[in-house]
Amino acid sequence: MHEIEIREPSATDLVIDLLFGHPERTLPVQALARGAEVMGIGTPSVRVALTRLQRQGRIVKTERGCYAVLPEGNPVYNEVEHWFQKESRLEQWGGGWLVVQDAAVARAEKTAWRHHARALALCGFRPLAAAINVRPDNLAGGATAMRAALGRLGMAGASLLFVGREFDPGTAARMVELWDVPALQSAYRRALAQLERSRAKLARMTPEAGARESMLVGRAIIRAIVRDPLLPEAIMDPAPRRALIEATRSYQLHARTLWEDLLGA
Repeated sequence: MHEIEIREPSATDLVIDLLFGHPERTLPVQALARGAEVMGIGTPSVRVALTRLQRQGRIVKTERGCYAVLPEGNPVYNEVEHWFQKESRLEQWGGGWLVVQDAAVARAEKTAWRHHARALALCGFRPLAAAINVRPDNLAGGATAMRAALGRLGMAGASLLFVGREFDPGTAARMVELWDVPALQSAYRRALAQLERSRAKLARMTPEAGARESMLVGRAIIRAIVRDPLLPEAIMDPAPRRALIEATRSYQLHARTLWEDLLGA
């Protein structure tokens, strides 16, 4: 998380975002089309996205003209959905490291490799050496829980995950430096300032403009929070991250109200 990048969502991403954001995780096509209109996306693109998402097993039609999201078909979005509880996974760090060795994973299978690499990145792993990826073993459930999380997110089955300890001093020092902590801390502070500027703007905007602003800013910052590596306090002071999470929680409550009023669903 070095910069907060504002990205226009695709029709597919927007449909999933709106469905996950609704309390019942279900919306009629009319509401989805209305949300897309606010974001500058046409209804034909929404219908194409709905067809694609159904085929992928990510949503299901619940009744005529109404769709619901399938959590089991969206493992990454399940991580996103619980962004505000991220720090609840932290435990005291005993100095151990989780290690993923993926030398046996075929790089030629591009899609599988992309999912594998994304899973490692989402769980805070960084490459230490060829086919060796590491992160501090400071999360609830240890290796067992991490193995399950990585599997859900797409880690290749040929990977080996284990706990490593007692590395030589040089390697241990290099492992701690795999994360650019000053850049992370600076990014948190800039993101917080960006969030506060956006919150001030919302009060002066029309409902449509405010909804669009909150979608773009909120999803960008949540995406960054989700990718936070959850480093132990011995490596990084958690205060800036905590401040950003709390501010984002308040911002998203307001954003949800804007969108519920706008969609009328």
